[in-house]
Order: sequence, then structure tokens, then C-alpha cells
Amino acid sequence: MRLYFLNFIMVWLYAWACFLVIAFSGWLDVTMDASVFGITVSCAFAELGIHTGFIVWKCKVENCRKYKDVNRLESLESEVE
Repeated sequence: MRLYFLNFIMVWLYAWACFLVIAFSGWLDVTMDASVFGITVSCAFAELGIHTGFIVWKCKVENCRKYKDVNRLESLESEVE
């Protein structure tokens, strides 16, 4: 979970940094094209979405495995009685 939290923070920091670069590029008279930053922000959020999906899938599998064993134990106990 620490890695996910770090990824979440870094994506938002990157998004805000890109926003500031794009916003101040006109004020600072920067001659480079800043549209690339807008595209990379969407890629960063796509990566965060994939990471979130992986974490949710991993937790689901761990919980299914845990509850599957519990149900199996309960059925075995009921057969013994």
C-alpha cells in the first residue's frame, strides 16, 4: 500500500507541476510547445488507473482465497457432526 500511496502522490504532483508549466509558459514567454505536458498527464493517470486495478484485483484474490478456505472448513465440520 505504501507503493500505491507513493504512486498516487507522485502522479498528482506531476499533474500540478505540468499545469503550472503550461500556465506560466505564456507569462514567462517560453517558446517551446507545452502541449506534450498535457498528453503526459493523461498517461500518468492511465498508469495510476492500471495500478489501482491491480491492487483491487490482488486484494480480491487474497480475500477469495481466505474466505474459500473458511467455507471449506465449515462444510467439513458440519459433515463430521
